[in-house]
Amino acid sequence: MTKRPITAEDLCKFKFVGDPKVSPNQDKVAYVLTQVDKEKDGYYSSIYVSDLKGAGRQFTSHYSKDSLVKDVAPKWSPDGKAIAFRSNRTGKNQVWLLHTDGGEAVQLTDVKQGIGDFVWSPDGKQLALTISGELKLATDKEEKKEEKSDVKVITRLRYKGDGVGIYNEDRKHVYLYDIDAKSYTKITDGEHDFGQPRFTPDGKKLFYIGTKAEDKEWGYLPAIWKYNIEAKTETLFYQANGYVMAPSFSPDGRWLAVAGHERGERSQGNANVLLISVESGEVKNLTESFDYTVGNLVGVDAKYDTAEPRLIWDSNSSNIYFHATVGGDCQLFKVSIEGDVSAALSPAACVVTSYDIVNDDKAVLVLATPHSTGDVVVQDLNDVENTEKLTDWNEALYGEVHLSTPENFKYPSTDGKEIEGWVLKPYGFEEGKKYPMILQIHGGPATAYGNGLHHEMQLMASKGYVVLYTNPRGSHGYGHDFVNAVIGDYGGMDYEDIMAGADYALANFDYIDHEQQFVTGGSYGGYMTNVIVTRTDRFKAAVTQRSICNWHSFYGTSDIGFFFTEWQHGHADLWEDAVKLLEISPLHHARNVKTPTLILHSEQDLRCPMEQAEQWYIALKRLGVDTKLVRFPDENHDLSRSGKPKHRLERLQHLIGWFDDRLVQQEVKETVGTAE
Repeated sequence: MTKRPITAEDLCKFKFVGDPKVSPNQDKVAYVLTQVDKEKDGYYSSIYVSDLKGAGRQFTSHYSKDSLVKDVAPKWSPDGKAIAFRSNRTGKNQVWLLHTDGGEAVQLTDVKQGIGDFVWSPDGKQLALTISGELKLATDKEEKKEEKSDVKVITRLRYKGDGVGIYNEDRKHVYLYDIDAKSYTKITDGEHDFGQPRFTPDGKKLFYIGTKAEDKEWGYLPAIWKYNIEAKTETLFYQANGYVMAPSFSPDGRWLAVAGHERGERSQGNANVLLISVESGEVKNLTESFDYTVGNLVGVDAKYDTAEPRLIWDSNSSNIYFHATVGGDCQLFKVSIEGDVSAALSPAACVVTSYDIVNDDKAVLVLATPHSTGDVVVQDLNDVENTEKLTDWNEALYGEVHLSTPENFKYPSTDGKEIEGWVLKPYGFEEGKKYPMILQIHGGPATAYGNGLHHEMQLMASKGYVVLYTNPRGSHGYGHDFVNAVIGDYGGMDYEDIMAGADYALANFDYIDHEQQFVTGGSYGGYMTNVIVTRTDRFKAAVTQRSICNWHSFYGTSDIGFFFTEWQHGHADLWEDAVKLLEISPLHHARNVKTPTLILHSEQDLRCPMEQAEQWYIALKRLGVDTKLVRFPDENHDLSRSGKPKHRLERLQHLIGWFDDRLVQQEVKETVGTAE
């Protein structure tokens, strides 16, 4: 039976798995399953447990008629008899406990403002966790409420964050929670933020990340702190020279591994595995010669993996497992404490979104492909082609809908540099026919397109479009120099790479209609879409999403503007380099635009603020360009990836409808011309 084309509404039918955690006795894996609730216009998550043969059951289940419950972050107790997890089922995120032999979940924490990070102590008697602000327990008596002003007084340089809003004055601190006594002990204090607590293997010390630097508002460089639990003393363990995250102790307690770099805050180059001696504090970059970044930077819109970044040691403290972005893939690797990096331990043409290690021969991965949002698989670490699927939550949907298969190609840019790209053929493709093409440009710029399932692109293919997407300079996956090549050169060779990809496709794929080219992109991709329409009229229509058009105003309105602008544009100063910032701003060149342009933007986007869309819209409208602005209320920069389902569906309707309407207009125009 012929499969049907995928629809926008199919986005709400996907089920997403993530955050696998292997039990201490290595025979089970817990993971998170996230689903869409279209009626409540959101997402809910539950925890499942499976054995390593695929037999599993739902582990947590809670229904609320008033809210969407998210049970996430499963963490096995050291003895394997229970799983702690974070849940918002009482309104705020709290830590809950559920024994593996059955029964109801028990609420462990009762903090009014909710819990952030949490981790078990090695003896299973305590949790280390983070709380924003001073401890307030649900059992505390309510003080007489005084009428408070709704006026916000800002004193920080970093005073807001996309997806968060305006920060209050509460700082995030580390606490110890005694499970039996149900008591909290505050570990950190001051006007600082701390997170990612980790116990040493002997349980005697607690390490965590944060900074006490006076200039942290301008140049944030974190430190790792060591707290002696018995002596109740804190000492500085390691002052970082770049960002660090995902701290992980070796089983023998001799080493602390972190993911990060030592190039200052403002670096988009490769993240490495750094090894720190617990005894001496000496630091070694284990993956310095491995020219790929630690972590998954492959961007898709059909993913909901809640796993935190992680590094995992082998059993004898000799190797550290990590995943890294390589071209359009994200694969599992390991590196020895001497700095020897293995070959890939997971298949190519796939994306490892999260993982855990069973033993030295076996791992559990969430493995995504261009035809799968990701399933839990058991990976043979001695044979990359030997994977056994434990879950298949979308089997019925995959059996029903047609998914186009990406065709990979490489092409020379205008200076001969090799660039990687992909093309999706349209649904019902027939040899000899011509099809319109949509050029997609990713955000970042330090992200990548690759071998994951991108619903938006599949939808475009189902509507009869060829979809072209590439990884121009500035993308991750091709080495440190490649990702940094865009700095100080926005609209330079990155533009050449993108347009060379479009030219290559037209020259080599004879099924593309040269007269029907369209372009779209989001964030950095939105900026590049704006740049493109100021330089060429070759595209029949453009859709710019969460974009930038004015770097000068971006500096003071974006949550990252004051440092991102200087860093990305070669130390451009707001005052001394105002002309330069205007010159690379599409707004400055708006008089050149003739391309019909749709502007999609979220009203709560603090990364690329709404004022960017408003400026671009007014300029184009004033200049007589065929344009429309669509504003999404109560959405942030992540609308296309994690926004309200109904808004995501409406966004797709506007996006593809804008192109469809221009196709219709072109056909009408040709018909009228023939009649005349």
